[in-house]
Amino acid sequence: MTQPESPWMPGPNDIPWTFALINPHGDRHLAFNDEEGRFYRLWQYQPPQSLHAGEAILLRPSDIDQIIKNAMIWIMNHPVHPRGYALSDEIAAGAKAVVLHFAEQAGAR
Repeated sequence: MTQPESPWMPGPNDIPWTFALINPHGDRHLAFNDEEGRFYRLWQYQPPQSLHAGEAILLRPSDIDQIIKNAMIWIMNHPVHPRGYALSDEIAAGAKAVVLHFAEQAGAR
């Protein structure tokens, strides 16, 4: 079993990219690397962890709108970048997983 994450608030030196979703509870912070087109989980005592965009959605389902919006803007701004296809597939898979999870929780099949 893993230990729960200790709450912390990242400062300017802890966020190496321009887009970040900082959780007010002090955990599950998320950032987006605009050069690579990848989401990263931010940790207090570890380097940022690269995430599949679907994992980013599952990490922060309440911010699915911001995650999708940021990814789609990146894809539009990088139309020939090979990462765009993978990123769009990851977003679709993550959104599907969240919808299916909450539908199952609600008793829908």
